[in-house]
Amino acid sequence: MTKQKILYSIRVADVANLSQELNIQFGKKDLDFIEDKIGDFFGSRWYDAIAYALEELQLKITNSHKLNAKK
Repeated sequence: MTKQKILYSIRVADVANLSQELNIQFGKKDLDFIEDKIGDFFGSRWYDAIAYALEELQLKITNSHKLNAKK
């Protein structure tokens, strides 16, 4: 397992797509502000996101074991 692999990233294209959907325009000069705000949001929630993913994995494994035990 490589610990340097990036698991999730947000591209400028992702922001641009959502900005079109929300009808909120932004320019290149706004990217630092947007990046900062995304960081603020994830900064306090990254632990919850990882915990959620791990708990869902555990649930999947548990359910898989239950299904295999029935066979």
